Amino acid sequence: MGGVISEDERKSMLRAHSIGPKMIHYLEDIGIERLADLEGADPHQIAMRIDMLVGRKHMNSLGVAALRNLIELANTKA
Repeated sequence: MGGVISEDERKSMLRAHSIGPKMIHYLEDIGIERLADLEGADPHQIAMRIDMLVGRKHMNSLGVAALRNLIELANTKA
C-alpha cells in the first residue's frame, strides 16, 4: 500500500523509545518512508492516519507517545 522504508531508515527509527517493527510497518503503509518525513509532524494526526488504515480506533495513548518519541528523534536529526 505505502512506500518501503530502507534498512538504514528502519534502524534509525527503531532507536526511538517504544518504536517497534509493527509501528514501522504501519508507517510504511501510510506512506512514511524516511525519518525526515516526520519532522514537525503531529503524533495525533499520524495516529489518526493509522486508525484510518486499519479501519478502527487502534492507536492508544501509548502508541501516540511512541509516535511523539519518533517525531522528536526526527526533529533532532533535522
